Amino acid sequence: MNFLAKIFGINPMEYDQWQLNWAPEDPWLISVSLGLIIPLALWFFWTSLRRIGSRPKKVFIFFLRIMAFSFLLIVLLRPELEFKKSHSLKNHIAVLLDNSKSLSIKTFPGESPRIDLVKNTLEFNEKYLEQLNSKFNVDTYFVSDEIKKTGSHLENYRPDRPFTDLSRVLNELERSYENKPLQGVLLFSDGADLTEEPKKISEGILKSLARINAPVYTFQAGSNDRFKDLALESISVSDFGFVQQPVHLSVMVFSSAMGNRNVPLVLKEGDRILVSRIIEIRNDKKYYKVDLQFTPRKMGKRIYTLNLPRFAEESILSNNQKEFEIDIARDRVRILHLNGRPSWDSRYLREVLANNPRVDLLSFFILRSLGDDVAAPTSELSLIPFPSNLLFDDYLSSFDLIIFQNFKFEPFIDKKYLLNIRKYVEKGGSFLMVGGELSFQGGSYSRTPIEDILPVSFKETDSWFIDQEFHPKINEELFNHPILRLEKDLQLNREVLAALPPLQGANLGLVARKDAYVLAEFGNGSSSPAPIIVAGEFGKGRTALLATDSVWNWRFRKEGGSRYFHRFWNNAIDWLIAEPQTRRLQLESDKDRYQEEQQVLIKLKLLQKNYQPASGVTGRLTISSRKEEIIAKEITTDEQGEQTFSFLPDKAGFFKARLEIGGLQEEVMFSVLKDNAEFEKPLANDFVLKKIAEISGGKYFLLNGTNDLSGLQFDNPKIKTKSHSRSFSLWDNWWAYGLVAGFLFLDWWMRRKAGLS
Repeated sequence: MNFLAKIFGINPMEYDQWQLNWAPEDPWLISVSLGLIIPLALWFFWTSLRRIGSRPKKVFIFFLRIMAFSFLLIVLLRPELEFKKSHSLKNHIAVLLDNSKSLSIKTFPGESPRIDLVKNTLEFNEKYLEQLNSKFNVDTYFVSDEIKKTGSHLENYRPDRPFTDLSRVLNELERSYENKPLQGVLLFSDGADLTEEPKKISEGILKSLARINAPVYTFQAGSNDRFKDLALESISVSDFGFVQQPVHLSVMVFSSAMGNRNVPLVLKEGDRILVSRIIEIRNDKKYYKVDLQFTPRKMGKRIYTLNLPRFAEESILSNNQKEFEIDIARDRVRILHLNGRPSWDSRYLREVLANNPRVDLLSFFILRSLGDDVAAPTSELSLIPFPSNLLFDDYLSSFDLIIFQNFKFEPFIDKKYLLNIRKYVEKGGSFLMVGGELSFQGGSYSRTPIEDILPVSFKETDSWFIDQEFHPKINEELFNHPILRLEKDLQLNREVLAALPPLQGANLGLVARKDAYVLAEFGNGSSSPAPIIVAGEFGKGRTALLATDSVWNWRFRKEGGSRYFHRFWNNAIDWLIAEPQTRRLQLESDKDRYQEEQQVLIKLKLLQKNYQPASGVTGRLTISSRKEEIIAKEITTDEQGEQTFSFLPDKAGFFKARLEIGGLQEEVMFSVLKDNAEFEKPLANDFVLKKIAEISGGKYFLLNGTNDLSGLQFDNPKIKTKSHSRSFSLWDNWWAYGLVAGFLFLDWWMRRKAGLS
């Protein structure tokens, strides 16, 4: 080394190794090439000198050719002499600390959290770990569903991660040490990995252990000995249900060391008990499947709670209760349709309703009344009793919409049932009256509860119904009302409405109320045109009227008549039952469910009475949990009548956002989920930890807080790496080329002296 350093003029103390490098990277290519070329060259060099008689000259020329050939090979192979300075590397030991929530579970006999066993063990072996750190690079990680490097101090070691995924942890660990010498792993965990099947170890773990190629020593925090717990392990239920339709749910209950006892399982909505079951817990059985069924009565997002009793001796109490939500919707729109007289208008309306797959239609046609002259004896006729008590008392709340079409309630409905209809609408139902001679004043509805709920009042007039052809005049301000929206494009919608065929016949003596939506009028030349299509609200419900019995004419428009006729009626139904897209105030969250530490986004849209964007309107947004109000904020709409609000919940649970703005109010519910999946399956998994240790060549230990780790020994081979180097070319210089040329010249000169050409 010193001799070479002097030749090339470098400081021998600066480098401790030298190496000869060749330009071709494949050593096999060099060996094969030289193995073929050199013997052939030597054979040619010697046989070409057979005419030289003097043996000394022959040997000398052969020597010259070998030297020229050798230096030519040096030029072709481009060797470089590299001087290197290297230093020793420390091998690595990885310490993996499970920080998932299951480490907070109490363990016996001390009833301390499992994580305390890990902390106590690390403190007990503090000196050993310091000695280990002097020989190795000891890297500490928090592991759960992710792997995160941390310092050796344990101030931030808390069981707060949602769950454990050992396959992912070991895979990321292997990638972290892909180019580093890892000599061993210390894994502190309870093995409660929900991704692993019972008594099995996944392919992902096996593949990662093979690539890591280092012993893994596993330390189990907590045992299942005397572990006591009663838990709701899982609930299987659909995310949505239908009002008045049974909802089924299946519950798996887990019991460990709870003895023989009977425990109640209770399902509640708020404080109201929906259903309960008694579970017979036995000491020799761990799992119990319970099937429950209940029938929701109200629509919207409903929050339900399952409860098991809590016993003081349990290791975990949080898994005895579980909340969940179900979005209760209509399975079909239930419509009660009463028609006082068969007509083309009633026929085509019934066709729309009967052919709509989302409509459940109950329709009654009055074919004759007691006063009809049918020119036949009464004994030969039958008049089926009208089930008014069932329809307007027992089952009234089950309908989404009630339609009276040219229907006179007397003598079929007792007047007392009209009050029930009024209460039904006031609580959120919907009502539509379609005109004709038997509607409004002609149906004796003056000064009845029906007049109260309609968006018009009645006035005295000489004629209640006029049989005259007319084109309804559409209200310019309400062209964008959901009922009139036959086309999405506003200009095209105007053209379609203007081109609808004329109507025949209109009810008179109707005066729109102040807060009503007058969508179309009958211009009869008077100073106060008669309203034809009017929509309004009463209490929490919606009502509308068509003061004509000839809307069926629109079905015969030359182009798209049937389509527009169906769309008009479907629009009217959607508005009456208050579908979300028809509301002036729309409030929603961007998700139904959020995870902890996830931002919640609330969106609102406000429309004016003419359904144009309401800009610059300020309202009050409140967000509350089930126990208290947590946010109250003033919020103002932008130019599009919209606005957003975001916040970060500080805890999990169910929340309600309520907005009051422009005289309207809406609510939306959302949930922030606290992932307690490991509490649902809380047993320590010794099988996985034992298998990891066995397969990797490590050992398995059950922690008691004072385990002595000093007996663990790890291989510590010397590993050197280059810190800096300097290279010198052995071919790219004047003397390499000069020697090749010199030896070739001497070879030529000697052959000429010997008389060779």
